[in-house]
Formats: sequence, structure tokens, C-alpha cells
Amino acid sequence: MNNKENLEGIVSKIKNQGINAGEQEKAKIIEAAKSQAEQIVSDALKQAEDIVGKAETRAAQIEKNTQSSMIQASRDMVEATRNAVLKYVKSVFAEECESLFTQNEYLEKLLEAVLQNISGKKSVNVPSESLKEMEAYIMKKVKSDDIELKPLAGREIKIVVQSSENEGLDFVLSPKAVEEGLFSLLNKDLVDRITKN
Repeated sequence: MNNKENLEGIVSKIKNQGINAGEQEKAKIIEAAKSQAEQIVSDALKQAEDIVGKAETRAAQIEKNTQSSMIQASRDMVEATRNAVLKYVKSVFAEECESLFTQNEYLEKLLEAVLQNISGKKSVNVPSESLKEMEAYIMKKVKSDDIELKPLAGREIKIVVQSSENEGLDFVLSPKAVEEGLFSLLNKDLVDRITKN
């Protein structure tokens, strides 16, 4: 029986060696699979962090661009509002200046101021509708022989003054000139007030 026992021992030994080798191979395969799985998870986490980082950077850039766009739109709106208000105020101002030029009282005061500030003999052209009133006013208030009043040719409302000391130069006062002069004085203050609030 010795042979049988030897044979059984050899078979048992081979069997044990096969099982041990299988177990070792199984452990290697499991270890390799775990290592590969850890690498896949690590790569996936890194890729996810990259994606999240890029998304956060893009979101921050979009937010920054949106804020810049909103600030610019706000500035544009303020500028457009300021320009619209100034345009409206200027149109109202123009209407008022035009209406003042048709009032003799205003023309008298304006003419008096102009004549006091222009030296020499003067030739003054005024609207023909206002000539008689202007003549009476000048004779009463200004009392000067250096002034000759003439009717203005055409229908335009304005005052034209020519002086002997400034030959070839006409001093012209029109509603538009008064409007522009007065509005330029008021414009800076209006702009400051409009843009402060």
C-alpha cells in the first residue's frame, strides 16, 4: 500500500499545489483589478475636478461679463436719458426764446443792452412790425443821435446792428443765438443735476 499511499500523496500534493497556484493567481488578478479600479476612480475624480474647475472658471467669467454688460448698459441708459432730457429742455428753451422775440418789452430790453455795449454810430434793423415801438422806446430810454433804426428785410425775427467802429461786421441777435447762449450757460448745471441723481 505504500504505492497507493505515495500515489495519493503525490495526487494530494499536486492538487494542493494547483489550488495554491490558483489561489495565488486569483489574488494577483484581484489585486490587479483593485489597482485598475483605483486608477479608473482616480482618473474619473481628476477628470471630474477638471470639469468642475473649468465650469467654475467659465461661470465666473460669464458673471464678470454680465456685470460689465449691466454696468455699460446702465451707463448707456443714463447717457441716453441725460441726452433726451437735455434735448427736451433745449426744445422748450428754443420755443420760449422764439416767443420772447415777438414781445416788444423783451426786444426793448435786449436792444437797450446791445446798444449800450456797442460803440460808435449804429444802424439797427428790427422787424418791421416792431419798428415804431422800438423807435419810441429808443428815443425815450437811450436818447442818442448815434442810432438809426431801419425795418428788417424779410420775415425773420432778429435784430441786426451795424457800427461805424466795426465796419463790415454785423451784430446779429436772433432767438436761436439767444437760445444757444443762454442754454450753454445753463447746460453745465443741468448736466450736473441730471447725472447726480
